[in-house]
Amino acid sequence: MLVDDEPDLLDMIRKVLEKEGYKVHGFTNPISALSHFENGCKDCSLVLSDIRMASMSGFELVRRVKDLRPEMKIILMTAFKINQSEAQIVLPSTKVDAFLNKPFRSTELIDAVKQVC
Repeated sequence: MLVDDEPDLLDMIRKVLEKEGYKVHGFTNPISALSHFENGCKDCSLVLSDIRMASMSGFELVRRVKDLRPEMKIILMTAFKINQSEAQIVLPSTKVDAFLNKPFRSTELIDAVKQVC
């Protein structure tokens, strides 16, 4: 599941992932993404989300996803530098599998997804 409130970036990331053979459920609204997830995103094995979004932060989205499915793999994207130890302050009991700092190359995206999945 891909979540980014920038439609152009969401489309670019979706195309890169689909070209690699991944099935992508893309959302520009994290609340819609969470609703989709809660209603049975059974084939979802990864949540790839921006951190800063208007209606709900990526941190909040991840916390709620992990409450439902603790095993879910998570990659967070941000234009701001952040690392695992900083994320643990915000999400103390939630594991984030990888971070992608924007802007990133498509090869970095694919490498991160392959390492996590």
